[in-house]
Amino acid sequence: MTRVRRAYHPHVLLALTLLFSGRAGAASNAAFITLIPEGDGLKAAYHLDSPVTSLTLGRGPVAWQNPVWGVETPGMEMRGPEVRATDGHAFSDFTLRIQEDRRFVDRTYPVLLRLGDRGFLVYGPFLMARSADVGTGLARGAVTTLPEGSQALGGYFFAGPADYVSPIDAKRPDLGRLIARPDLPGAWRAEVTPGLSRALAYYRARLAPRDAVSPIIVYQDRPAPFLRGSVTGGGMMLLQIGGVWRVPRLELKPERDRVLAHEVFHLFLRRHDAADFPDWMNEGAADYAAGLVIRHGDLPTLVEVQIQLDLCVTSLGDRPLDSPATVARNRMPYACGFVAHWLVDRALRQGRADSDAALFTLWADMATRDGVTAGDGLRQAAARAPAAARALSLLLTGSGGGRWALWAAAVSETGVAARYTDGPDPRVLLSP
Repeated sequence: MTRVRRAYHPHVLLALTLLFSGRAGAASNAAFITLIPEGDGLKAAYHLDSPVTSLTLGRGPVAWQNPVWGVETPGMEMRGPEVRATDGHAFSDFTLRIQEDRRFVDRTYPVLLRLGDRGFLVYGPFLMARSADVGTGLARGAVTTLPEGSQALGGYFFAGPADYVSPIDAKRPDLGRLIARPDLPGAWRAEVTPGLSRALAYYRARLAPRDAVSPIIVYQDRPAPFLRGSVTGGGMMLLQIGGVWRVPRLELKPERDRVLAHEVFHLFLRRHDAADFPDWMNEGAADYAAGLVIRHGDLPTLVEVQIQLDLCVTSLGDRPLDSPATVARNRMPYACGFVAHWLVDRALRQGRADSDAALFTLWADMATRDGVTAGDGLRQAAARAPAAARALSLLLTGSGGGRWALWAAAVSETGVAARYTDGPDPRVLLSP
């Protein structure tokens, strides 16, 4: 299958790639990449329209902190993210070899993942030329890529045989496509369908996107017990499922469905997204929305909130949540973002029907309003309930040793009893 549509002139494709990557103006040079599977890795053969003396690759430094990249073209070398000729001469062609990144690094995207024996998942931004003067596109090659064209380099893309790609459900084209090894057992494939169908229907009824949301789900089965999801540009959703999570057991189904609902929410928020939300907003909203799907719109129980609150108090400590200086690690942005949205949801439901409609309306509105920060948007929504608004502000911008005691007092005024206990393991205990 072609990776550049036949009707496109290369420079038209280049313009689309630049538009997708957010770069302004026309590039004076173009780099096209041909992908070639080889053994347990991929070769990425670059050709530039005009010779250069050096080419810096990748958006962000993470790709260059691991050993999976290497130039195999004689007379060429890599110094960090920079490719150059050893003699300093200009060049227009070189080939990278990329192997699977088997490490797990919190909140980063692996450069390349294996899918079965013949498929690969590649993080496209790391292949792109960093300079705005050099546009980057995928050339036609021997492997199928999905997404196609200008979207391929915007996030993860699949590179491999066409028989890895199939409808999630042949009778339900609206559910999107599944990328998995062809011999994936049918029972494992079927486990994705109910949770995905429910989440899509729930969000489509509440968050009408500008474009149709049709997920591309990449199913990577792993030998060890593992359950993880992530979403990047182009509607690509990665599910890494292994061990006991593959078994269709009733007690595991809610957590699988929750992960699906969390990741699907990211697809919808991205479709609306005109603002750069911080991690606590993106992940907290997705976790909270996933719970609404599972509970059919009901508020979380205090037991659920307590679990998230304990994680938040422990991991956030006396730092402000809504601050660039507060590094998002592990579960902190999920847990603290969940608590923030719980406060806002309760404030929005006061004097209204017991429905999550107001919260979804808020999310849709916030994501299309430039110039309004996530913190300001939530605070404005909670303003109708002064105690909830005060608790939210203490969570987002409060700091210091007395912050959680003040937070507990504010929450108690909302009708939920909260008691702060100090010590080596500080905690805020909630009760009806």
